[in-house]
Amino acid sequence: MGVIKHSIYCIFILFFIVSACNNGVKKKQLIKNQDKDSFYVEKRKFKSFDKRFIDSLESFFEPGFSGTVLVYKKGKLYKRAFGYRDLGRKDSMCMDDIFQLASVSKTVTATAIMILKEKGRIGLDVPVIQYLNDFPYPKVTVRQLLNHRSGLANYIYYTDTFWKDTSKHMDNGAFYDFMIKHKPTPYLDPDVSFSYCNTNYAFLAVLIEKVSGMKFTKFVEEHIFKPAGMRNSFYKGYKPARIKSRVLTGRYDRYEYTGTYYLDGVLGDKSLYSSAEDLWMFHLALSEGRLVNKKSLAEMERPSYDYNVYGGSYGLGFRLMNTPNGQWTYHNGWWRGFWTSFWNKFDQRSCFIILTNNKHSSHVNKLSFANYILRNNK
Repeated sequence: MGVIKHSIYCIFILFFIVSACNNGVKKKQLIKNQDKDSFYVEKRKFKSFDKRFIDSLESFFEPGFSGTVLVYKKGKLYKRAFGYRDLGRKDSMCMDDIFQLASVSKTVTATAIMILKEKGRIGLDVPVIQYLNDFPYPKVTVRQLLNHRSGLANYIYYTDTFWKDTSKHMDNGAFYDFMIKHKPTPYLDPDVSFSYCNTNYAFLAVLIEKVSGMKFTKFVEEHIFKPAGMRNSFYKGYKPARIKSRVLTGRYDRYEYTGTYYLDGVLGDKSLYSSAEDLWMFHLALSEGRLVNKKSLAEMERPSYDYNVYGGSYGLGFRLMNTPNGQWTYHNGWWRGFWTSFWNKFDQRSCFIILTNNKHSSHVNKLSFANYILRNNK
């Protein structure tokens, strides 16, 4: 009987050891897989601003403002969610809520182009037709798409004449096919003048796919989202299930922009979804040279034409605002009930982000807000 008990005990110990080894192998494999698919994780601690500075910041937002706000300056961080994500149900806004970035999306598209430039895959002053051999505007260069000096007409104003099934999204392939087939007449000759145009950035998304050999969304995920640590960012049509509940609906007063809108499927110029904290991670990655080098960032911040009477110009993917306190590199956006702002002073490791999903909350004086941040060192 003692021999039997001893044998059972030995079998139990052997089973325990084998299980532990298998679990260790599984754990190592899990860690390996996580490393393979991992995002950059920000581990630094950031200080808070003092109360007087915060009170002054918050005075820029009128009563009833709903949205998320983040301010970063030289190692100090402020972030707060105001008001409601849904005015009807009075659901409180959360800091990790996700907004359609509208034209702020262009900053990511331009960064993707600069990554390809650094890899020697794209030349900015090369005609686009050298990469897309059926591109319908042979004199337009990559740079002219980036700085809105291509002179092209805005596809948003005329594609509805042929896109009859509004229950489906137009994608970039359908956009490109339309442009090849119909070749809409440009507003201007290339490089005559600045003319802001979504067509430019829809073309850039097509170009990125062609040159990289990857889907545009996959290229951005691998070369921007992951190295920057942007875990909660995605393009329309590529929404991860884990963040579904945090994606907001755009509103104009109490009207909700629900349902399918065919132009939402065209990427590059818009249709990037993200959070304030993810945009801050994007700022840090650009500031610290984790996405593009200093030379490329400086090129993105260089005016493509003389500053206008209001102190404005455009670089590569960013608007520029020249103020007595220095140049801000920024982009604002609006699309179907979302209003977004992403303002940067990369040389000072400073930025602010304001995201809202209702019209009432869009009236914030961004320039005054920007100047206040730079003037005060609290």
